[in-house]
Amino acid sequence: MSRTAAAALFVLLAAACTAGPDPPGARAVIGTVDLDSALGTDVTVLDLAPDPDGPPVALVSGDGRSWLVPPATGVVREIPAAEPGSRLVIADTGTPLVVGTALTQVGGEVLPLPLGGPPTAALLDGDTLYLAHDTELAAVDAHTGEVRATATAPGPVTHLARAPDGLVALVHRDGVELLRLAPDLRPDGEPVEVVPEEIGTPTDLQVTADGTVVVTAYVNEARDAGRLVTVVDGAVHTQVDVEGTDDTALDVAVDGQSAYVVLSASYHPAELTAVDLVTGGVTGIAGLCGGAGAFGALTTDGGTVTVVGSCTGADPHTTAFVIG
Repeated sequence: MSRTAAAALFVLLAAACTAGPDPPGARAVIGTVDLDSALGTDVTVLDLAPDPDGPPVALVSGDGRSWLVPPATGVVREIPAAEPGSRLVIADTGTPLVVGTALTQVGGEVLPLPLGGPPTAALLDGDTLYLAHDTELAAVDAHTGEVRATATAPGPVTHLARAPDGLVALVHRDGVELLRLAPDLRPDGEPVEVVPEEIGTPTDLQVTADGTVVVTAYVNEARDAGRLVTVVDGAVHTQVDVEGTDDTALDVAVDGQSAYVVLSASYHPAELTAVDLVTGGVTGIAGLCGGAGAFGALTTDGGTVTVVGSCTGADPHTTAFVIG
């Protein structure tokens, strides 16, 4: 059976609000933090990371300075300036690690890293920090910076995620492929083609607790149409065509059997949309803006979803939205 025939195909439109004003599973914004105002300057959110013991934390930079801000609390912590492209991961001990050309243990040491620049992807698993820079991969001891393993991927790696039996990576090569890796970075099986279109651009990668891999990607050059794909047992399981995206980001967060994406095209009010990973159906919508917006990272802590972006208007501000 072909990949297309084996996959259930659904379409998720910006007009999915026809599910009604209050569909089952609907969520609502329960808090916002105007990051520009809180920090006194126009800021850029470099990353938004889950915290094993608390709410998600944003890595924010502006005017040559950087801060850590958990949007759920609004508490601001200034840290050494992070370079553009830096990533944030939170250790099981609660220590934030800023990953750029070097590894900065916030409040601790600065350790050299092997890949020669900010990573295209970073993943912390226990005390092992996995890094990707273009086609190069490395596994590093997060305490000492010692390199444990290196490898070369078949194409540029854009995202890494932890899987029950190792890790998975998105490779951008004539479309989008999913690569399974052992903890020592050896390939585990053949790559899985998740988006065959050559103009496909990977945007995010997540793995649910039961091992379902969730991939999002743009599927056209205008980046106003995307696709959400699930992979189960090494094969594409469902595909959800997503219309109404904007070209700034198409990130995804997962919680149980739900995936969350933001639809914020110029012709549609920005909304956080929940999608059932089994059926592909919309299960909830939360309005973010009265009009369009530009949104980036989002993550979930199991109780709330945190989204970072701005609403279109005369004076847009970078804002973190907490949805419950």
